Amino acid sequence: MFRPLVAVCAASLFLSSCSVLNIAQSTTTTTTTTTTTTTTTTTTTLPPKLAPTPLPFPAMEYRLNQVKKIGGKITPKSVVASNTGFVIGQNMMYTHGVSVYDSEGEPIKRISDEVPRSMLGLEGEGKVTGSPVEADFSADGSFAYVSNYSMYGRGFNNEGDDECQAGNTFDESYLYKIDMSTMKVVAAARVGSVPKYVQATDDGKYVLVTNWCGFSLSVVDANTMQTVKTIKLGKHPRGIAITKDSLRAYVSVMGLAQIAIIDLTTLELVSKTKVSGIAPRHIVLSPDEQFLYVTFNLSNTVSKLSVPGLKLLKNVRTAERPRTLDISPDGTTLYLVNYTANQINVLKAENLKTLQTINTCWRPIGITYEAVKNRVWVACYSGQILLFDLVRSE
Repeated sequence: MFRPLVAVCAASLFLSSCSVLNIAQSTTTTTTTTTTTTTTTTTTTLPPKLAPTPLPFPAMEYRLNQVKKIGGKITPKSVVASNTGFVIGQNMMYTHGVSVYDSEGEPIKRISDEVPRSMLGLEGEGKVTGSPVEADFSADGSFAYVSNYSMYGRGFNNEGDDECQAGNTFDESYLYKIDMSTMKVVAAARVGSVPKYVQATDDGKYVLVTNWCGFSLSVVDANTMQTVKTIKLGKHPRGIAITKDSLRAYVSVMGLAQIAIIDLTTLELVSKTKVSGIAPRHIVLSPDEQFLYVTFNLSNTVSKLSVPGLKLLKNVRTAERPRTLDISPDGTTLYLVNYTANQINVLKAENLKTLQTINTCWRPIGITYEAVKNRVWVACYSGQILLFDLVRSE
């Protein structure tokens, strides 16, 4: 079974600080505060929904400056911003649950991944436990959708594993729906085995989930939380990017080095295009939807592709194991975590030129641009979340 963190939690005890290396021409200083997250049973008071704050200058003119470090009993595989004032971290099977923070990085609540068997449509009394891995929000931020790597409890005997091949019989898992007004799991949809990336359509109709060991994409009705279509894609599908009109989805298939295109009107596979690189993992569309940016986990590269033709426009080498990336709201800047290099790269979206390199805590795995405060959040598997302000030299 998949246990890459056997040594991580012990190692994190020795990783009490993270340094910042700014290789751009401008010079910034680092001011960091530390927050330790603890589990409480007090009544949760929710902050009001907030709106994104546009930057006065292009994002590529700013540099990242670390301002906060969140610790405690967390092992975040991913971190995702609602852009209405919430950020959530998914803690896998190592510490379980979904950690909810406000846009300042203050903890709001730890949402349990334990749910009644009846919510999953299972017979019998009792509960089962999930292992949150990735997430996305509805367009208005009212709901969060969270994938669970595996489920634990009576009837779940075949835990998933990243090293899966065709013919493996791992348990199918579930997608949770969280009501952000109550901070509770309110529904669950059965998807494939080892579900990974999640993305909701902006029209509120569907939630798409890539099933790593199911070699498929689950299309879930966001209202009924029923899987309405399972689309076979091939070995190890991972990243998802959906157009704003909710008509088309792009999916990276890591094991085949392909990008698949899905028609969300017919729910049919349109095409699969071979791309230049090994193990395409994470993909994002530019805000104008003219470009698709792709990380290649094993060839240590990032590519810029044309849309819809998926022609290679630019390809650059990065540090080791580029994993997740996000793009600034204005489309000028990419933010990328390099897993085994323990670094962030800030790239100019136009030509993929490196603007800044930052050393992080051990094993940075998730990254998100939080548009309310214009901050970049980085999740490290070693048990930390780092917050970076955007600072512009006058």
